[in-house]
Amino acid sequence: MTPEMSQEQAPTPSLSEMLAQTPSAGAILAAQRKQLGMSVDEVSAKLKLSHRQIEALETDRYDALPGNTFVRGFVRNYARLLQIDAQPLLHYLESHLPQEAPQAALPRLQSETLPTLRPGGSPGQSSFLLAVLGGLALALIAFGAYWLVQQSRQEPILTLPETQAPVVLETPAPIAQSAPVVSAPAIEAAPAAVPPEPALPAQAAALTPALPAAQPTPAPATAAPTLPPATTPQVTPPAVVPAPTGEIRVVAKQESWVQITDANGRRLVNELLPAGQVRVVGGKPPYQVRIGNGRQTELYYKGKATDLGPYIRVDVANLELN
Repeated sequence: MTPEMSQEQAPTPSLSEMLAQTPSAGAILAAQRKQLGMSVDEVSAKLKLSHRQIEALETDRYDALPGNTFVRGFVRNYARLLQIDAQPLLHYLESHLPQEAPQAALPRLQSETLPTLRPGGSPGQSSFLLAVLGGLALALIAFGAYWLVQQSRQEPILTLPETQAPVVLETPAPIAQSAPVVSAPAIEAAPAAVPPEPALPAQAAALTPALPAAQPTPAPATAAPTLPPATTPQVTPPAVVPAPTGEIRVVAKQESWVQITDANGRRLVNELLPAGQVRVVGGKPPYQVRIGNGRQTELYYKGKATDLGPYIRVDVANLELN
């Protein structure tokens, strides 16, 4: 067997062995990228990350990245792009990520024990001690209440104004008025012909023959009176409160990190959303939106659902909302 054949059949070291031989996870990512013939610009375009962030990952400068949660997501997506197992790299990160500052804890109020009055003590001195201790207790209580109020003011809750539906008044249809019934005048029967008296021949000659039967006269057609059109009362609908412009609603069906920046460069959202959480924000469009777990996240803009499928690259959705 020749040396060339033995070198070709040598097994490829696993990722855990590479971690043991190389100083860091960033070096493994850089070596695998170079082995695949990919440049930093190509990785930046596919992962939708900046050139500076790719260099920070490969040089283990995790303090230059947004946070530990984002670093884990970046490394997981980078490993998936390079077609290597991400678990050894994530295990390496647990002991090399910078410590995040712990959240401020509520100061505990120390309980003061009141001294026991002894019969031999001075009444004036005991009263003075009680007053001092009572004042200290009140000061501690007031400080604790002030601290709670300040903490509650630092985290305002965004409440969307409720939109009142306009009231539509139905105008009743005008009641059709029937045309007035005009009764035809009664036709009086013509008086019967009076027979001539025999004693008066002159008057008999003057009498006209009997009138023919009177024909009924049709009643004149009476036009229906023209009714004035029903006036519809002018109802002014109440002003509809418009929805806030540029409203963005994010629904995380699974755990997903979300970053939203408006036109002023202000970060409206920059956090890891647990499953089932909803965030509603608004600012000045256009918005730069980046969602880590895009396939398990729903995005609504101005009340309409936005399909994230065309914008997803390696589970990371990057898009701009106008």
